[in-house]
Amino acid sequence: MRKFIFISLLVALSVLLAACGGAATPAETTSSKQVNIKVETSPTPATKGDIELIFTITDASGALIEGAKVDVSAEHPAMAGMGMSGLATEQGGGKYSIKANFSDAGDWVLTIDVRKGELDYKEDIELPIQ
Repeated sequence: MRKFIFISLLVALSVLLAACGGAATPAETTSSKQVNIKVETSPTPATKGDIELIFTITDASGALIEGAKVDVSAEHPAMAGMGMSGLATEQGGGKYSIKANFSDAGDWVLTIDVRKGELDYKEDIELPIQ
């Protein structure tokens, strides 16, 4: 009987120690963005109504990305159904622009999709509208 209790206690202790063991530490990874998008507005700061969104788009090394297709959509998360979408027009020098109407103040989310050749990059950027 003592042997059975000893073995049971040993098994329980082994299970307990295995459960308390720390998880393996993941290897460090460096995450660099494939594309950098700088957003400017006209007027500044962005206000309710018609504004122009201007995007300066560069690659990870800072080189301007020209000749890309840049799709832009905007949503107002607090107000379902409010939004816009369209294709930004290339302005040269890595700049793209689109005119939009923001009918309500608040925090909007821009989704910018940049495509050129093998590049297919999407980023969400918050845009406060006053």
